[in-house]
Amino acid sequence: MKKSSVRVALFLLVTLLAGCSSYYRYKEVKDDDWIEVSYTVVDQLLLNLKQPLPRGSLVVVNSLVNVNDLGQTLPFGRIVSDQITSAMHRAGYRVMGMELPTEIFAKNEAGILSLPEKTRQALNDVHANALVLGTYAAGQKNVYVSLRVVELSTQNVISSTDYSILMGPDAKRLTSLPEPKE
Repeated sequence: MKKSSVRVALFLLVTLLAGCSSYYRYKEVKDDDWIEVSYTVVDQLLLNLKQPLPRGSLVVVNSLVNVNDLGQTLPFGRIVSDQITSAMHRAGYRVMGMELPTEIFAKNEAGILSLPEKTRQALNDVHANALVLGTYAAGQKNVYVSLRVVELSTQNVISSTDYSILMGPDAKRLTSLPEPKE
């Protein structure tokens, strides 16, 4: 009797330990394929267009900025905007990256967000038709991205989309402030 009780207790103990060990272990989140995500997002932006944006039009893509500090762009915002630039080019648009102010819209006297005159003039000088801009926010498990296509002649948003990218090791590193150089 004692032998069978010990066997049952040992069996239960081993089963319990084996069952819990893998269940409660931290599993590292892998990064999404950002390039694939960026190309899919551009396809979605183009499908959502509320005004025509003919192929061959010049589209300026601005770096994505951190929603917590609109004056800040980190490597995440720059690489994703570069991928969006590539996807727009592949879709048949002429694209240009410009070093526009990160706080691209300013409130006018009426409290309406609009492009500052200097920015509008720079975009008009290159005959741009549209501007792609966006923000991102790093969460615990995801990076949330919001993109807009703005028609420059009217300053209206003609397409928008939101998506998220898993907070894998690359996303974590590229959304973090760089270490200060000594």
